[in-house]
Amino acid sequence: MSASVKDLRVVIVEDEAPTRDLLIKYILKRPELKLVGYSGDGMDALELLKQTEVDLVFLDINLPRMSGLEILNNLERLPYVIFSTALPDKAVEAYEFGAIDYLLKPFSQDRFDKSVNRALQFFSQKEGEKDAAKKNAIGLFIMEKGNHFLVPYSEIIYITSHDNNSIVHTTSRDYETYSSLKTMEERLPDTEFVRIYKKFIINLKFLFRIESDQAGNYTVYLKDEDETSLPVGRKYIARIKELMSH
Repeated sequence: MSASVKDLRVVIVEDEAPTRDLLIKYILKRPELKLVGYSGDGMDALELLKQTEVDLVFLDINLPRMSGLEILNNLERLPYVIFSTALPDKAVEAYEFGAIDYLLKPFSQDRFDKSVNRALQFFSQKEGEKDAAKKNAIGLFIMEKGNHFLVPYSEIIYITSHDNNSIVHTTSRDYETYSSLKTMEERLPDTEFVRIYKKFIINLKFLFRIESDQAGNYTVYLKDEDETSLPVGRKYIARIKELMSH
């Protein structure tokens, strides 16, 4: 992922107002970064990170109610982190969490920019690796209630969003996983799977037909035991027809 393709969604976790304001100022100067939230309390930050789709966190270590390291220990999905702290002795422990960088307070715009550039380079490399892995993969890894499953793409019929989770409907059973539909879409090969509505992704292999009514509303019908029918958002019609013509 490069910043020209997708901006990094950023959260600040910092209890000191001057440092928090400085980070906001620095972030707003970088068009590649999109600030999606901030918190100055450890417990509140934990809930924010659980509920928000985040690429990168600027994380202080010494926080009220829960430290930055404790926050990471309580997350199922770890974000990428740049630590910002006045505690140099915590650097080794911080890097054990896969930190991209470690900003020692006080830090300048130049030092901040170096960390951001390192993060952008890291994400660009990871996106390339992810694309290659996705092309060579045979299925989707799913975690459900602490268990891990590899579900072949050929068995996935469609995926629906359910609150903050996704339900993967397959030829054998349904799986509910703690991932947003957007995250699931990013992990699927776009030549085989297509989003048809804000709440639905289908496997083109199971697409039977598309129908439209007099009002111009579209519906897809799938080749599965339930003869599933799903609504189609108008902005997705062109993409579906393009893929079906190949």
